[in-house]
Amino acid sequence: GNLIVATTEAEIPTLADLKTRAEGNGVGDLDYVDGADARRLEPELHCVRALLSPSTGIVDSHALMLAYQGDAEDRGAALAFHSPLLSARVTNHGFRLSVGDSAGGRNEIDCAVLVNSAGLQALDVASHIDGLSPARISPGHYLKGNYFTLPGKPPFARLIYPVPVPGGAGTHVTIDLGGQVRFGPDT
Repeated sequence: GNLIVATTEAEIPTLADLKTRAEGNGVGDLDYVDGADARRLEPELHCVRALLSPSTGIVDSHALMLAYQGDAEDRGAALAFHSPLLSARVTNHGFRLSVGDSAGGRNEIDCAVLVNSAGLQALDVASHIDGLSPARISPGHYLKGNYFTLPGKPPFARLIYPVPVPGGAGTHVTIDLGGQVRFGPDT
């Protein structure tokens, strides 16, 4: 589970907005708890109100990606790892991609939907798609966030998130699969 906390009265409307958005996305199990109830759940926590999300959890991200890969392959998908995108252009029916292979060749692929998951290079990739309107490319907002490990016994049993702040999710408490507590990211 997780608690999304408002540490001031001014942050309470943000909790309401989060709950409304969550419900709009099919997440119907968020419940409000007042500061006293939140402290009963997490005695080290200080807040005026919170949203309790009992279905939030942590996952082994690598195992999850392997499971997604297996599901995709079971349904007929073919994945080509280490295949660089050489060029892309918009077509009447989606996109045409030119993708490199391990032998130094090129393969042409047509697709109706293109997911640009190039991480820090996503904006650069998008700007090189021939025929893609610059208005469709979001402006970049880079920041660096560090996580800090807390030695010793965890002070919380749940993930603790503040209401989001401009430019990020805010510094939150994460507990990994090994029970190690991390605070972050700072921005």
